[in-house]
Amino acid sequence: MSLIEKYKTLDSLMQKKKYDEVEKVFHEIITEAIELVNEKAEKEELFDIENPIDLALVRAMFEYMLELWSEGAVEEAKELGYDMAYSVKDPKIKEMFSMFVLGILDGLGVNQFLDKYVDDGEVYKDYFFTKFHDEIDELLIKHKKRFEEEFSKDAR
Repeated sequence: MSLIEKYKTLDSLMQKKKYDEVEKVFHEIITEAIELVNEKAEKEELFDIENPIDLALVRAMFEYMLELWSEGAVEEAKELGYDMAYSVKDPKIKEMFSMFVLGILDGLGVNQFLDKYVDDGEVYKDYFFTKFHDEIDELLIKHKKRFEEEFSKDAR
């Protein structure tokens, strides 16, 4: 089953509230996505979300970053956010990953960050929160130097 088909199954299970099965399918998605992301990284290819497979991969990595963050694996979530900001062609998605990294750098929990900084009234490409409240500028100013240092270190 392809990644896109797995996501169709996952979305269907979510609608049916079959959460035990959701967890299993999500794990399969993440496992496959990590493998595909590594293949792209080896080829030094960027993700183009106009390609349905790349869109599914970026969605998987975004959801995985949020899961890591919510489970307290903040360093892993932060590194994944940096990697994805560096690996996606789309400027809105690059910025989204960067803004979420700022929340991690600030020591916020996922829900705190979502509640305070994310404008969830509009979702980009059906899956991505790319609109932020003006208060996000405070985090940008506060963590600008650290973000630039860590981001450029990861880009090498």
